[in-house]
Amino acid sequence: MEGTKQSSKTIRISSDGLYRGATVHTPFPLENSDFLKLTKVNSLLPIWAHTFFTGTSVFSITVLAKWINHKYLDGIETVSSTEIITLTILVALALAFEGLYLMLPSEKKVKISKIAKHFKENTPKAAGFGNE
Repeated sequence: MEGTKQSSKTIRISSDGLYRGATVHTPFPLENSDFLKLTKVNSLLPIWAHTFFTGTSVFSITVLAKWINHKYLDGIETVSSTEIITLTILVALALAFEGLYLMLPSEKKVKISKIAKHFKENTPKAAGFGNE
């Protein structure tokens, strides 16, 4: 990947000092520590939450397919009570882990909400189109 290129090309700037046809926005200053908060996995809770949610979804589809096959397509296999109990436990665990993940604070969520707030308050404007 190449670095920044300097250009000696002339850029026309209007009398009010704005680039015409360029997008102007306020950048978000991201420190190295903030970058690490956003990219480092500092907790296994989100991993467990998403893993249980995904696993429960796949198992639910399997049980649903088995039930549809028996009910509507005259399949011989029925959904067993063990599968129902397993599905109930998986749903409870998935809801518990996802709930904990959503409720508990984390540095990553705080930083992401600050970034979202910054860009919501400082929406980019297209210079030269009447909204400078």
